[in-house]
Amino acid sequence: MSDAVREDALAVVRRDPACQTLLEVVLFMKGFASLVIHRAARRAWKPSTRFLALLLQSQASSAFGVDIHPAAQIGAGVMFDHASGIVVGETAMIGDGTTILHGVTLGGTGKENGDRHPKVGRDVLIGAGTKILGNIHIGDRVKIGAGSVVLRAIPSGATAVGAPARIIGWTPKNERPGSIVDTRLVAVEPLSGPVDSLVGSTITKSTTDTSLSTATAEMQATSISEEQLESSSSDIMESSDSANGDEESDEKNEDVHKKGAASKTIVIKDSKKDDDFVDDKEEDEEVDEGDDEDDKVTDFGTPARCFFANMSKDDSMCPFAGTFRKCPRVHSDDWISHTKLRTLLIQQGCSDGECVEVFFELLHLLPPNSLARKYGCIPADIFAENFVDIAQEKTSLDLVTCQALASGDLKALGWSKKASKRFKCLFSTLGKNSTRALSRISSASDSLPMSMKGSILGNGVERETV
Repeated sequence: MSDAVREDALAVVRRDPACQTLLEVVLFMKGFASLVIHRAARRAWKPSTRFLALLLQSQASSAFGVDIHPAAQIGAGVMFDHASGIVVGETAMIGDGTTILHGVTLGGTGKENGDRHPKVGRDVLIGAGTKILGNIHIGDRVKIGAGSVVLRAIPSGATAVGAPARIIGWTPKNERPGSIVDTRLVAVEPLSGPVDSLVGSTITKSTTDTSLSTATAEMQATSISEEQLESSSSDIMESSDSANGDEESDEKNEDVHKKGAASKTIVIKDSKKDDDFVDDKEEDEEVDEGDDEDDKVTDFGTPARCFFANMSKDDSMCPFAGTFRKCPRVHSDDWISHTKLRTLLIQQGCSDGECVEVFFELLHLLPPNSLARKYGCIPADIFAENFVDIAQEKTSLDLVTCQALASGDLKALGWSKKASKRFKCLFSTLGKNSTRALSRISSASDSLPMSMKGSILGNGVERETV
């Protein structure tokens, strides 16, 4: 406890420009004082002294306006800046080196019991007035902008803002947001590559392009409709002024009909553009949820070990919602969107937090200017090559399962027919990529000395040098 208190005091001196000495921290900083009282209440949080812990919590809340449940777990080197209005729930966890500004709530989502509060990682910065609700995971080195409402997991190294919170980019690799306290979110690498301008805006280029193309189409259709109305009104006025202009009026009516047809043609063409993109929900709709027999056996006739998992089609609270364009239909089989990857991992028993972590890490491997990154998709070859290492670090999946997912090995996964129906095209592509990768390694090793073949075929460490 004494070590944690010392780290807390030093953190205030290092991060708060208004504080010059340790004595000021001890005497005047209520954020530090409330943490010290919480640590004492935490030690007293046991059956024999439970009321003492609650008394300490109550007195600290009354004196400082900071309400931290005695059971909450808080690491060392944490700073509560200004501290007023901070609420930390019973099962919440806060990692080392985190900075939390005033008005932050780490709360639950209702009256449920058990583990129901957020888990905040190390070196996290949480802006003023942020509300983080529910049993969700906030990864290490995350920045959350002021006034955000976080309802879904945020992956490590992400920057999120808004209500509900949306991920807008990556935190610089060596930055520790909890120590730097960059509340303006200046240093952020955008999700979908370089942007035209970040002054006063967090809109990425892909979002801007989509908005501009939509606006252009609407303007074209509107302008033609206005021409149609103007022509119609002029026809009416001319026909009333001259009774002998019937023939001229007829000609103009024909022009009106032609322009109206042109307007309809443009609108139809714009709507057909949507057919060139894939909505990931289409694949789920193709699955026959009523066929329970297919959920008992695999495609190979053996009893299924993994069964069909129902997925919620409401992604409005997803931290990536509205960030990327829809996946082009031409790449629907060899690109993996966030929705498709989430479905794949939840089918295997992963949590939402694990799904977001894996996708975010894979997306960061793509070059900033790559087309796939602009659409928020992972090419199948990148997935097959890197998924095993990332999934081993970010999820609870075992090595055999990770390898089976990366290579599209349905037999090893043991999925039922109904579960595998969603991913037939994807697994076919992954299988081809895996076969091509093995053939390249094998052919390359044939031209090398025997002493080098084992190292390449055995562990793949020298694959990049081949």
